[in-house]
This record gives sequence, structure tokens and C-alpha cells, in this order.
Amino acid sequence: MKHFEKMVRTALLIPGAAWGLSACDTNELLSVVDPDIVTPADVAGAKGAELYWAGAIGLFAEAYSSGGGGQVVYSGMLADEFHLSGTFPTRNEVDRREMDVRNVTLLGEYRDLHRARVGTRNAAERLAEFLPNDPRIAEMWSLNGYANLFFAQDYCSGVPFSETPNDGEIVFGERQTTSEILAAAAASFDAAATAAGDDANQRHLAAIGLARTRLHQGDYAGAASAAALVPSEWAYYVRSKEGGTSGQRNSVFELNQRQRRWSLSDMEGENGIAFRSETDLRVPWEDSGVLGFDEETTLYHQLKYDSEESDVVLGSGVEAQLIMAEAELSAGEAWLARLNGLRAGAGLPEVADPGDRDGRVRMLFEERARWLFGTGQRLGDLRRLVRQYGYDQSMVFPTGTFAKGGTYGTDVNFPIPFEEHENQALSGLEGQPLCLDRNA
Repeated sequence: MKHFEKMVRTALLIPGAAWGLSACDTNELLSVVDPDIVTPADVAGAKGAELYWAGAIGLFAEAYSSGGGGQVVYSGMLADEFHLSGTFPTRNEVDRREMDVRNVTLLGEYRDLHRARVGTRNAAERLAEFLPNDPRIAEMWSLNGYANLFFAQDYCSGVPFSETPNDGEIVFGERQTTSEILAAAAASFDAAATAAGDDANQRHLAAIGLARTRLHQGDYAGAASAAALVPSEWAYYVRSKEGGTSGQRNSVFELNQRQRRWSLSDMEGENGIAFRSETDLRVPWEDSGVLGFDEETTLYHQLKYDSEESDVVLGSGVEAQLIMAEAELSAGEAWLARLNGLRAGAGLPEVADPGDRDGRVRMLFEERARWLFGTGQRLGDLRRLVRQYGYDQSMVFPTGTFAKGGTYGTDVNFPIPFEEHENQALSGLEGQPLCLDRNA
């Protein structure tokens, strides 16, 4: 089975039967050009490069914040942002932190993210070939960097990276460690910075992506240096479309307000953030007054995204400020003033220094949880608390009694799907776990 689809497929027009039509009618019918047909000429040259770009934008949106949920919804559910109010057993596994490698819902999300990774890379290369000065080359390399980064943030160590070069067959790839995936992300953001030229928006997108990557690598000084290039008021949005296909609509809104499949959490599993019980304008919400799809869970609406066309922030100047604050904290420098500067700009009261390392780290990460809510960063932050700050996973992830029965498991990331056993480069791993490390 091929897990990766080519960006553009050539469609063939098969003439329909023309019974009962005169010769004149038949000739007229056959002379009509169908605007929905993609021919080989359409994907050649500069015109084709633009089609690759448009396709890659859609693939990335579907993997990030649209489609069946995207990394935003599922990473938030594995963390402490959202909890299940639906009935899907595969989603229950995510919320409970006990996921099977044969989970078909996660297989779909995994494939979507790989399609985005391959699609953005192919688009960047095609644009560079035919439109060498186009700033969209930088955009594609940045989105490719983010696709890599989500694999490092959200999945276990060992994700294999296969490729489908432009107009070529699939090239199966070996497993990559988390460190190797982060290095690939950094290389893509470097390529984006080079291709950005004078386009400030693309320079900022490359810089914040690199800053986040450095943060996950534990390079606080490098993260702060990149983040310092991003203006505090800047943001890059992944667009959503009202009335579009499921791959275009905002999945956070869709699954919460429209389908009632998940609800906004509050102090989930003993360790979670008090998203509801502590009023905070950064995470607006309401009691819907109805039950979730399961007809037993109280449904709380998040209001950060209030329609299916609400766009989702991918990177921002606010994130840059938070990264610099964390770097300052790690270096023993004045860090609280930067947090309070952000809060003042939003009309929030100042916070005081907790006075010890644990209190300071937890305060910083709670500020990140609220500022960056619903943007696919919380799971990565919980993993960094374990990996970089020395906390046990039971101290930061939801734990204890699970609301739908039983107890939480110990998963801290998504597994590599069982279907990757079909990867020809991994042919010697039959019957063995595909993850190199479920904790790294």
C-alpha cells in the first residue's frame, strides 16, 4: 500500500454515450472543454508550479487544523486542552493516553501529515525551478519545516520519512530519531530564510519556525536569537473556509460546536490547566447547555474559534516573546517583565515571581498554555517539561481516574501506525515495535 499520494494526478476525460443526439449535437458536445479536468499541460512549467503550491497549502491546512481534526485537535486531546464528548473508540484511546498502533483515526492523521510534508517539499522544488524569485518558495519550505516539527513534537522517536519526488515513484525511508527530525525541520527553516529575500512576512515565518525548533532542541540561546527577529504584532494564519469541504473547515469549531464530539477541559487528570475554572480572556468559553454527542458529557464550547471559517495561528510574535522569556528564565535573567508586558498589552493583571524554580517553570508553561491554546503546541510543551526540565510524565500529563472509565495510560506521544510495516525499508521489523523510543 502506498501511504503517500502524488500532489497532482492527471484526469482522463472519457466521452459519455451520445445516444439520440444528432451529428451536430455530438460534435458540439465533444468540443466542450471541461474546466475541472487537469491535463499534463496544466501541471507543467510556472502554471504547474502554482498548482503544486495551491495543493500544498490545502494539504498543510488539512494536516494542521482541518480535515478530521488535524494535529491541533488530536495533540490537544492527548494533552489537557480537550476531552472526548463523543463515542469513537479510536478517539477515546487518544484522550485516555493509551493508543493502539492499529488506531485507524491516527493512521489518517499520520498520512495527512506525511502528505503535507511531501507536498510542501515538492511544491518548494517546483516553484524554485520555474519561479525562482517567488516568495512562495520560502513559504513552502517553512510549512515543510512545520510538518517535520509536528512529527518531532507529537510522535514517538523513529518516524520513517519516505518521499515521492516530483513525477517519481515512492522512495521508502528509514526511521528517523526525534533529533534527526528536528535537524530536518531546522534545515527547512534555513532554506526558507534564504528564499525569503526581501519578503518580511516570509522571513518572520521562517524565524519563528526556527525559534520553536531550537526550543525543542534545548538550544535556548539559539531560539531567542531567532525569535528576536519576529515583531510582537506579527502572525501567520492557516486559513479556514466557510462552507468548504471537511479539509477546509476549522476542525476545532467543527468537532466542538457543530458535531459535539469533544469539549473544553478543565484541570484534566489532576495536572491539567484550569481553562474553565479560572476566567481568562485568552481561552474564552461557554457552557453550551446541552450534552455532547455521547449524551452523557457536559459540552463546553471553546470560543477562540467561533465559526468554521476561523483561521488558526501557526506562528506569531506572541510566541516569539514567550520563547525569549523562556530563554531568559533558563539563563537566570529577568524573564517576568516580558510575561507581564504581554499581559499588560491584553489588559491582564501582572503576575508575581513564585520564588522558586518549580513555580517559575510552571508559571511560564501555564502562560504558554493560555496564550497558545488551540494551536497545537501544548503536547510538545508537556513533552519538553519531561525531556528538558526533568519532570516525570505523571506530574504534567493527565493522570489518575479517566472520566469514561478506568484510568489514564502513560502514552506521551502518538505511535507509528502498524501499516508502516509495509514500508520496504523496514522489512526486517516484522512483529517488532516501530517506535525507537516511546518517551523520546
